[in-house]
Amino acid sequence: MADVFDRLIDTTLLPRNAVVRELVERGQLYDCVVTRQEGRRIEVRGRWLDDFASCNYLGLDLRPEVMAAIEPAVRQWGTHPSWARMAASPEIYEQLEARLAEVLGSEDALVLPTISLIAVGLLPALAGKGGVLFADKFVHKVNHDGCRLARDMGAKLVGFVHTDLDALETQLAQHADAPTRVIVVDGILSTTGRAPDIARMAALARKYDAILYIDDAHGFGVLGENPTPERPYGHRGNGVVRHLGLDYDNILYVAGMSKAYSSLAAFVACPKKLKPHLKCNVTSYLVSGPVPTAALATALVGLELNDREGDTWRDVLYDYTRTIIDGYNRHGIATDNDNRFPIVSAYVGDAEKVIRGGQLLFDQGVYVTLQAYPLVPRDKGVLRATPTVANTREQVERLVEVMNRVVRRLGEPA
Repeated sequence: MADVFDRLIDTTLLPRNAVVRELVERGQLYDCVVTRQEGRRIEVRGRWLDDFASCNYLGLDLRPEVMAAIEPAVRQWGTHPSWARMAASPEIYEQLEARLAEVLGSEDALVLPTISLIAVGLLPALAGKGGVLFADKFVHKVNHDGCRLARDMGAKLVGFVHTDLDALETQLAQHADAPTRVIVVDGILSTTGRAPDIARMAALARKYDAILYIDDAHGFGVLGENPTPERPYGHRGNGVVRHLGLDYDNILYVAGMSKAYSSLAAFVACPKKLKPHLKCNVTSYLVSGPVPTAALATALVGLELNDREGDTWRDVLYDYTRTIIDGYNRHGIATDNDNRFPIVSAYVGDAEKVIRGGQLLFDQGVYVTLQAYPLVPRDKGVLRATPTVANTREQVERLVEVMNRVVRRLGEPA
């Protein structure tokens, strides 16, 4: 007789996300256990692979100075603060918030463990009952989850597409009487590496007295202020808002340390007057667990290293990304990366080709991220590479050659 978990699997879980399950079971590059690591090479099931899936853009996870910062902090504060932030916080939290505000050029910042926790805590708090959330249909799923939770708590959820901002403006005008209006968008789209028209959305937010909520998970640490032809990513890595020369009027800027800075922490940049009210209303501040001490320490030392060396790292990262894109274009590999952000997707088609692509890449020693429906449209499956400073030029060039062979194989008749 089937027990309750058999029924749960058969009636609820098994029919959902079947493609994701196939990626795990057959794609070779999903849900893997890494048994050894040497630089940006990893061992999986006895095979060594060049890693282009980590998103540790600045390579700080491998820096000795970052590792060395952990022991002194743990000796001072213990391994885990254990309090919810509303109960108490070690001083190192406020040190990180102050440093982030200085880097960003914002009035203040509030640190929480992850962007996901910020999304499910902050978005419902912003919208409240009767507010309206305008969510880009391409925004990351964690933000959709936060928007749906807000809807369940009495807000209205309206979808839009970031390529049609005239339609967004019409929707904003139609909901002008709502007590709160929040536009929810990614700073950098996680599949394509492209940036939506943040500048126009910021202008619409000001025009219609709305809040622009930007999730810049990928952009923070890579893009920064004052870009030039010689340094297209800009300087300081302080995010897409500063990259575009904007201020923070009507903007709540959300980002994290888990990608470029290889640390478990996230934050929202906010006005000083708003911060105490966020503390009293965001569930993930009131009751969630804290950021581990080690992650706070590595985030702080990462920001110090970024002050000294970050722009040079970003030059390397830009060069690697340009090499990959130029190589893909030379070989006729379909990609839509037009700004040379270090997310480079090779479009291969349906889920079966993504799965087969993962198998072929594993066999040839390359690890990338597989994305198929429902993560992307059904016929827009991709093999996504994210180079980092810790990769080598040899690995980058090998990625291009291996990807060319794999894409050619996928184009052959079955």
